[in-house]
Amino acid sequence: MNTDADLIDEARAQISSARAFLRRMLRGWPAASCALLLGAAACAAWLMLRRPAYRSETVILYSEPVRVAEDSEHAENTRSVTARLKEILVSRSALDGIVRQFDLYPSIRRQRGPVDAAEELKRHIEFRAPGGDTFSIAFTGSSAAEAQAVTARLADLVIEQDSAMRKKQALSVQDFLQAEKGSTEETLKEAELALASFMAAHPRFALDTTPLATGAAIRASLATPAEGPPVASARPRPVAPLARPVVIDASGAPRAAPTEVPTIRDAIAEEMRAKAAVDAAKSNLTDLAARFTPMHPDVRAARAELERASTRLAAATASVADAERAAAVSAPSPRAPVVRPAPGPTEAASAAVRSDPRAAPGLDRPSVSPLVAPADRDVVTLETEWVKLTRRATEARLHEDQVEAALFKATMAGNAEQGDGVTITTIDPAFLPETALPPSRLVVMAIFAAGSLLLALVAAALKALTDDRIYLERDVRDVAPVLALVPHRDHD
Repeated sequence: MNTDADLIDEARAQISSARAFLRRMLRGWPAASCALLLGAAACAAWLMLRRPAYRSETVILYSEPVRVAEDSEHAENTRSVTARLKEILVSRSALDGIVRQFDLYPSIRRQRGPVDAAEELKRHIEFRAPGGDTFSIAFTGSSAAEAQAVTARLADLVIEQDSAMRKKQALSVQDFLQAEKGSTEETLKEAELALASFMAAHPRFALDTTPLATGAAIRASLATPAEGPPVASARPRPVAPLARPVVIDASGAPRAAPTEVPTIRDAIAEEMRAKAAVDAAKSNLTDLAARFTPMHPDVRAARAELERASTRLAAATASVADAERAAAVSAPSPRAPVVRPAPGPTEAASAAVRSDPRAAPGLDRPSVSPLVAPADRDVVTLETEWVKLTRRATEARLHEDQVEAALFKATMAGNAEQGDGVTITTIDPAFLPETALPPSRLVVMAIFAAGSLLLALVAAALKALTDDRIYLERDVRDVAPVLALVPHRDHD
């Protein structure tokens, strides 16, 4: 077992070894001095070759006109504006002009050319979009005045080129809209000419003050074979009854025909007029709903008109069903007298009743019913043509209005500097930096001093480790056995 005396002796030996190692390190002071001198030379070279860097920054605001748009559309516009401004800022042509204007990086331009000088300038530019409509531009230069001047010039360059780009785009849009305006005017002229020709041929269609409203019911109620002048009142007239057919009995004497045939005919004509009114009301409501909100007065009025037309159609359909049932009940037997129509425009309807009155319920009444007078069928055809021509003229006029509005905006944007409503202003001008960017000269000298001292200690330690001279008894024992020990004078 190790006694306390042995432990004490071991500790003394360790301390003696450490002291001996330190004395060996002190004997290596030339190496440490060389390390310190090398660190001092490196610090001086760094301070002489490295020029202090100064950073200046400016903030610009990109203001767009107030628009009612979705959040996703606004975010997309913000991303496109950010990308466009950044591309303008770092474009090679713009940077090359700034390098030449301020004579930046002359050594790089002489050795490697203007392209590398522009790339070096790009590395010292910082563009940030912190959010919203603000953008910051920063530049790091070799002097405070240079950093401020270059930063201000970069902001002016972005503002000028973005304004010129938007103005050029507005002029291109203006040229396109000018050509579109000519085409739209030709289309509108053709549509209005076709509508005027139709109204000249059918003057009673001029009764409508608002197209697609209730003109179908008004004009269908006129039910005259030939077109006449416009009626002063818009109140519908009852349809003139058809000529009553003549019934020849078995003895050859004429007598009056049953009254159910005119009833069915009038009911079917009313149903067709009601359907035309419903179609017109639906078209009017669709057109208004595409342009206005559901709570707009015109949309609400159109919806009410559609409800009235639907109610009228339902009543007309019920009347037709009642008339068909009445005709079926009072239909003559197979040996009933033959019905012969009197001369007139209702020959087709009378022939259908004469052949088989019970066939009326199974006919396709809206299109090919033989019980409908030719004048009634002509009303539906004319109504369809009237709606088509009116809608075509309305759409052409609306398109022309839209082109006119867009052309006005493009003209304003092309003639004025900020005609499109977009403004870019500098809300925080480039400032003059007062201090250089860290680290400062004192910090650099402290770093080099610490590094030189550490290097000197490492050099002294390496010198002590490589020293092969004998200083202690332990050094001798590693080589040969010790026969005698002469104590040092310090231990007497």
